[in-house]
Amino acid sequence: MKRLLAGLVASCFLPVAASATSIGAGAFGASAIIESFEGVVVGLNVRQSPFANIVEPGLLGNYTFGSGITLTSPVPNPGTMSNGAFVHDFSLPAGASNGWGANGSVASATDVPFGTAYLGAFDNLHGATVPTSFALDFATDVLRAGAYVAGAAGATVRIDVYGALGNLLESAQVATVPVSAWKTNFLGIESTSGIRRVVFSGVDFGIDGLAFESSGGIVPVSEPSTMVFVLVGLIGLSAAGRRTRRLRPPQPRQS
Repeated sequence: MKRLLAGLVASCFLPVAASATSIGAGAFGASAIIESFEGVVVGLNVRQSPFANIVEPGLLGNYTFGSGITLTSPVPNPGTMSNGAFVHDFSLPAGASNGWGANGSVASATDVPFGTAYLGAFDNLHGATVPTSFALDFATDVLRAGAYVAGAAGATVRIDVYGALGNLLESAQVATVPVSAWKTNFLGIESTSGIRRVVFSGVDFGIDGLAFESSGGIVPVSEPSTMVFVLVGLIGLSAAGRRTRRLRPPQPRQS
């Protein structure tokens, strides 16, 4: 009986099974950090593209944005026209616009959901018909992450999230939308296993308003429940009963 009770008590303290699920923008709370990709300056690790308002971070190695999230692939960045990631920032001198067919064109800051810039990728060498991607890493595990996405008409954008050991936790995807609806098209995942990397991929796409949050912990452990205290009490009563029987004086025999 004691072994059974002890086993039941121990089982009440086991960690809750980790899970992952697709989420919307409403899943984020006040502690969420938002990256909108402004403020990238040309320098040793940022190349100026042939277009004045497009820059290419990660020229020499990993590039960390102001929010603390780091572009880790493709690094070194092969460039906008060669399957590389780019920041299209309309606060810079006039340059290129980005056409997504029937979904419209990103031609000014008014076409960007948040601020003046977004992070994008496409493979111009293959006519923007094959998927391309970029990876962003967090300094520590986060509980949830996602971004507003848009891209070429008739395509999809995919998100894959990975744990600290490089293990794939979950994937999700959404169809692209017109530029005018970009601010409504959120793609995100929450995982109690802890997200360390997000990879976005698509044929020709951009992301903005990337949000991440570690509020709520990563792998919650169940707190002792009422059943635990009941079981502990039963074990205590059982032990007390045995002690009482051992200490009871012998009873006189009746003739």
